[in-house]
Amino acid sequence: MKLPHLPRRALALAALAAFFWGQPAAGEGFLPLTLTPAEIRLEADASRPGGMAIATLAGDMAKSGLYAARIRMPAGLRVEPHFHPENRVVVVLSGTLHIGFGERFEPERLRAMPAGSFFVEPAGVPHFARVGEEDAIVQVSGVGPSGTTYLHPGAPGH
Repeated sequence: MKLPHLPRRALALAALAAFFWGQPAAGEGFLPLTLTPAEIRLEADASRPGGMAIATLAGDMAKSGLYAARIRMPAGLRVEPHFHPENRVVVVLSGTLHIGFGERFEPERLRAMPAGSFFVEPAGVPHFARVGEEDAIVQVSGVGPSGTTYLHPGAPGH
């Protein structure tokens, strides 16, 4: 069925208006922020395995919207297969994090990611990790709300 030109144009304009109306304004929810390394306080997080510590840099991982967090993982830590509901981008700032993708922890699938490395954890894709011989610090960014679901709850490193 062919719609007259006016209603099609009106529908297109309404769709565009609805799309842009639902988008946050540039900078909404954020204020200018500068942090030096000395100002970033990593705090122990009992909900994370093996003594990880976290500092939320911007946003709130538990809420809708952009977030950035810094996470310190102790040397030798093994993180069992898990996934997150959101896409994440990760930069290794110090140490070496060995990352692998799959539903089982398979050491042969780990790839060493030294300081300066970048990787993506797609939403819903299981992955696992092991920290190298020294603590590793990573910076994680995504659009929350975030969460972590372990494939094998109760396993060591979970």
